[in-house]
Amino acid sequence: MEYFDIFDTNGIKLNKTMARGTKTLKGEYHKVVHIWIKNSMGDYLVQQRNKKTDRDPYQWAPTAGAVTSGETPLIAALRETEEEIGLSLKLNELKHMDSLFIENDYSNYIIEMYLVNKDVSLAELTIDEVEVKAVSYMSKEKIYEMIDALKFWDFLEYLPTYDYFSILEKRN
Repeated sequence: MEYFDIFDTNGIKLNKTMARGTKTLKGEYHKVVHIWIKNSMGDYLVQQRNKKTDRDPYQWAPTAGAVTSGETPLIAALRETEEEIGLSLKLNELKHMDSLFIENDYSNYIIEMYLVNKDVSLAELTIDEVEVKAVSYMSKEKIYEMIDALKFWDFLEYLPTYDYFSILEKRN
């Protein structure tokens, strides 16, 4: 069973954890990471999810995952990238872009959004076939087309109070 640390509305860690699959209480959040890898052509390395149990099964998304209890978001970002696509990153390659507080009916969470500017060959990646079906590079425009076609994780729907892609690109 995986456990997550709980944070308050200011992002302060509470002396409390929750098990994966349980509902958060009002005013409590757990952390997740989104890792966007952007190459020198301006395209993003994205993955097609391969788990029927995902919130959005088989859709395309950035590399992402939950921060487990006792783990920092930076370490979680390194772990998720290594586990899901076999890419070893260094701490100094991850640029923290923002912390986004999300509240919904099931789980409140804080997205720690990271950007990595790096040219990565798809041939050098080793995907975890339980988690990931495929990897590809996509332009921002292609990602928006995929969202419209319901084939990419719709951050526009899930994060309506944030201009998600502008946050990602404005500080790059």
